[in-house]
Amino acid sequence: MLTLITTACSTKQIIRDSEYKYSEAAFKSGDIPQALERFPTKERHGFVTSIEKSWLALWDGEKDNKDLMRQSKTLDERKFTSVTREAKYFFYNESEDGYIPAEHEIIVMHLMNAMYFMRNEKWDEARVEARRATFFLQNYFKEDQSHFDDPALRLWLAGIWASLGEWQDAQVDLRKAYELSKNKALLPLIEMQQPPKNLNVIFDGGGPVITWQEGKLSPEFSDASTPPSTAIKFNTLPWFLRHEERNSEIRSIVMKSNYMAQYYGLNTSVGAEKSLGFAASNGLRAAGVIVGAVIIGGGIYILAQSGASGSGEAAGYIIATGLLASAELWKKGDRLARDFERSTEESKQEGLENLRTYRFVRFMPSWISLTTTDEFVGLQAKSLHFKSPSSKTTVLFLQRF
Repeated sequence: MLTLITTACSTKQIIRDSEYKYSEAAFKSGDIPQALERFPTKERHGFVTSIEKSWLALWDGEKDNKDLMRQSKTLDERKFTSVTREAKYFFYNESEDGYIPAEHEIIVMHLMNAMYFMRNEKWDEARVEARRATFFLQNYFKEDQSHFDDPALRLWLAGIWASLGEWQDAQVDLRKAYELSKNKALLPLIEMQQPPKNLNVIFDGGGPVITWQEGKLSPEFSDASTPPSTAIKFNTLPWFLRHEERNSEIRSIVMKSNYMAQYYGLNTSVGAEKSLGFAASNGLRAAGVIVGAVIIGGGIYILAQSGASGSGEAAGYIIATGLLASAELWKKGDRLARDFERSTEESKQEGLENLRTYRFVRFMPSWISLTTTDEFVGLQAKSLHFKSPSSKTTVLFLQRF
């Protein structure tokens, strides 16, 4: 399904879900270089792939964030639009390649840019990116309307502010995370008069599992990952559920017609193939019956006309031969029917696979958690440490697999 791509893009140009298989497997095992090596080659410099590859490269030591900044610049030059649906509204903006980013994807882009700038010790540029992320987490259109906000993103942003020496700004985000979640484990940090010496922002996992149901316009997102043991932790599944909800609201009419035209077109072609197979296999079965009857009938007729001796024994042979021929052709008809059934099912699955193309930014964490302790158990991880000259806090950003 081309849910977040404009109709100008073709299925051949965009990355199918299945094409991420090897890169995602490498990432989830902690092999970042292999995840980058096996990353799909399509959609070069597109919004989705720029965010995904920048996230992977961040954990592989990359310092260049030109792709991210190009995407940010493109979005800044375009107008945002809001769509109101009952008590909710969604804002959206179309990127240069036609993809329409979800709210969390735009915020993540700015958070990632801030981390890249901190890696390059460009602290002022990092502050600008943090402000941009804050802007999208505030009431952007109307203060009296429900809008997108998320405690996991607030933890991430708080970690960036702490790295930059802006502890009061960090506490603003921690307070907002508490308002959204009522997680009392946040209160000691919110009430802290002095910034902590150490703070750890932990990313766990690699995003949700998507499951397709035949005939559905979009996949189902789910998360079966094990929650981290830290007291302050938030699941990112709501990002993706809102992504699908937002997408349904703003593109439902267009995409229903586009997707379902393809879906029913696929079923029609498969039905025609099945009909052809049914006719051919039944024709072969019918031919078996006819051939068998001809052999038996014709053989007995010739035998009767010949007046040969031993006609009873000969007739037995003729009848057996006719039945054998009929049975063989019937079996061939059965095999042909099975072959057609298998062929049409393969065609159908291949066609459905082409439609199973729900575009969203992958490789994002399943959980984001926060702690002031330095003890981490078990899992393989990549880490980054940031502390600006004006900060009293060293912040560890940890990606666990």
